[in-house]
Amino acid sequence: MNMIKRGRPMEAQPVQGDPEFREVVRGDATPMRKPQADGESEIGAPGLNALLQQIAGSTFEEIDRLIDELRGLRLLLQSEGERVQREIVKYAHLSQAAMKSTRVIAEGMTQLRGTVDATQNSR
Repeated sequence: MNMIKRGRPMEAQPVQGDPEFREVVRGDATPMRKPQADGESEIGAPGLNALLQQIAGSTFEEIDRLIDELRGLRLLLQSEGERVQREIVKYAHLSQAAMKSTRVIAEGMTQLRGTVDATQNSR
């Protein structure tokens, strides 16, 4: 099963997040270094490391924020699950009490009917 569709180029997706990151990705960012003389490399190791740290830093911050948000949601879901379990237990107790009351009423009605029938037969 091939999940890649051929024949159509992928459409560019809008980049979200840090505005500086968007500028770097789109190529709108102004160079943060002075022009290099002929023969020198275009981006030196310190410049490349700084750029990668800048991009990765915002990405890691976003990931950390999402992890914290997911942890909060997990705690909320756990507390709601516990609350629902308590409500189910309350409902089960209420249901059992209602069944007992119904049995007592039904037995009382049966005894009353038996008494009424015996009274009518004795007349």
